[in-house]
Amino acid sequence: MKRIDTSKWNEFQVKELFVTEKDGKQVPTGASIPKLELKDNGSTPRISVTGINNGILGYFDYIGLNANNYRIYNNFISVSFLGTVFYQKGSASLDMKVHCLKPLNTELNEYTGSFLVAAIKASLKNYAYSDQLSSTVLPNVNIKLPATPSNEPDWEFMENYMRKYEQQTSDSIKALKHLTETHKPKRIDTSNWKEFTLKEIGFENFHGKRLTKAERKDGNTPFITAGKENQGIIGTIGNNRPTYNNAITVDMFGNVFYHQGELAGDDNIYFFVNDTLNEYVKQFIVVSLQSVIKSSFEYRDQFRQDNADNAKVYLPITSSGEPDWNLMEQYMRQVELQVKNSIIALTTPTPQVQQETNLVNYGTVNIYER
Repeated sequence: MKRIDTSKWNEFQVKELFVTEKDGKQVPTGASIPKLELKDNGSTPRISVTGINNGILGYFDYIGLNANNYRIYNNFISVSFLGTVFYQKGSASLDMKVHCLKPLNTELNEYTGSFLVAAIKASLKNYAYSDQLSSTVLPNVNIKLPATPSNEPDWEFMENYMRKYEQQTSDSIKALKHLTETHKPKRIDTSNWKEFTLKEIGFENFHGKRLTKAERKDGNTPFITAGKENQGIIGTIGNNRPTYNNAITVDMFGNVFYHQGELAGDDNIYFFVNDTLNEYVKQFIVVSLQSVIKSSFEYRDQFRQDNADNAKVYLPITSSGEPDWNLMEQYMRQVELQVKNSIIALTTPTPQVQQETNLVNYGTVNIYER
């Protein structure tokens, strides 16, 4: 699907489109609830600042005494202070620093909700953890949207566009399913793997240094902060900062990435550096490390220095009990080759696959200002 031409779209402030409080000065937001007041395996999803699983931390029932703090909203868009954005079709409660955007003059559906999510993400692409997207900042954020001749949001255009996108994405999934069935990788037998700390296998860890958006200078050094999109990289800087080469990074929420080349990071980033291991081995370690710490860290249970000092991974070993670096490298080389072959097959499909689908850009809706 081609990118949308947004040159003739209108800009709308959040407070013009969505329900606000205190004379338009802030949007509705969630509140912190002690864990003892939340019963697990409940009926209501609770939205946190996490960037996965539609923001859902878990499903709970409130068993506390102050029900006013357990705020539940229905059919809305959740926006966290980190800029994570999701459409919530049903009812959900909001954690602290998660905001509710509910349109003033229309009811969302899955199509208009999904379109707005993409548009809001495009508007928030330059926000980072250090910028703190608060409930009082959000009302003044501008969102670019298609508009009717009377300068109202064109909800019909949004819905029709997303319906068409849904169909094309469904076609792409059929093609991907065809490829995965013919290029299905084998599972690794991990029964004989061994646990190591990152320190034991030669990694040093370093802590990034705080740098606010206002302090950043233009430059060429990639700068990373807490977040999943673009591997946490929010731009490049020219500030005189400590930099690290070919490092594995873990942010405060447990997002793990391997970065090739030189980069710097803020105080929510931990760098793990080992100059003796190659990129394939480090990519293997990233997957193992992510599997260990996933779902363990979020806004209230952050990955911090003591976690960095004691970070552990499970790795395949040789007959002498040492990490099998060669196996890791060869496995990741095979994965790389399979991915390249899949990309080639997707971009130049066989006649059989071509008959099944008209391939499109598969992933996030492309909404960019021209």
